Amino acid sequence: MQGQAQAIILPKANKLRLNHVLYLADRPEDILVKTIATTITPGLDRLLLTNKPVSHKVLNYPIMLGSEMIGQVLETGPKVTMLKPGDFVYTFKGDRWSGIDPYYGCHAEMVPTSLENVFPLGRQPIHRDLLTGLLAYVISAIDKTRLNSSSRVLILGLGSVGLMAAEYLRFKGVGSIDALENFGIRGQLSCAENIAMQVNDFTSDFDNTYDLVIEATGRILLIEKAIRLLKPGGTILLMGNYEVLGYDYRLIQHKEPVLICSSITAYEHILASQKLLGSEAIDSEKFFTNVFGVNQFELAYRVALDSKEAIKTVISWI
Repeated sequence: MQGQAQAIILPKANKLRLNHVLYLADRPEDILVKTIATTITPGLDRLLLTNKPVSHKVLNYPIMLGSEMIGQVLETGPKVTMLKPGDFVYTFKGDRWSGIDPYYGCHAEMVPTSLENVFPLGRQPIHRDLLTGLLAYVISAIDKTRLNSSSRVLILGLGSVGLMAAEYLRFKGVGSIDALENFGIRGQLSCAENIAMQVNDFTSDFDNTYDLVIEATGRILLIEKAIRLLKPGGTILLMGNYEVLGYDYRLIQHKEPVLICSSITAYEHILASQKLLGSEAIDSEKFFTNVFGVNQFELAYRVALDSKEAIKTVISWI
């Protein structure tokens, strides 16, 4: 399988383009998937757009973004037995592009990938399937913490990650969830009880209150400001994408917090996510705030990155 496909790429920092990109998927377990829809991941994509480091991986332009995609299998390699042309799949990485760094590689009309990067849906896809990766990321992170139904949790930021974290915590039976969020409309969408716009809005009554603080804004220095709210020996869970990677340990050491960094989503979390989404225990519809055709990809990115109302912005490829 080889050819070219129209794709949204970053030829250099701060430049988005819709270009044709070559692919070569010639391994026995490779798959070519026709794209139905992809989503924008604002926190990560903002840093990649501005050439900021988000991991140990060096950015080599051109880059293709997009880590959440639903589509239909077009072709398969000879060793692919669990899927056939016509099957619907969720895809979280396209790794068989030529001449471009597929940072995740799903923003394209066709995505060449390998079997390990897809999840069979077994039916026609629906909107909530696009949340598979997001929920899997949240499951992976929160399951690393020591929570029970009596735990008190504070979520810093109610973007897509923070909002999904609140939904999963509620599913897990955690009844006391508060949040920090600048945009009131996002607070209205969440199941959080007490919502503040600034850390200082939490009065001294909330000091030493929370067993877990989830940082989901991408502003790691908020930990220093929120540390007074954490119980001594409590847990801080880092779920944002960070441009600033340092904080002043002297400002948090008196609480001796447990710091958890979570960035690995395993296939088992994808399976758990699909099962949970299928049970409709998660209120998924409120996540989808905007849908744009691929010809409006620039507008889609402006809305996803800048609009206070945007949670999950979808790009339709059909």
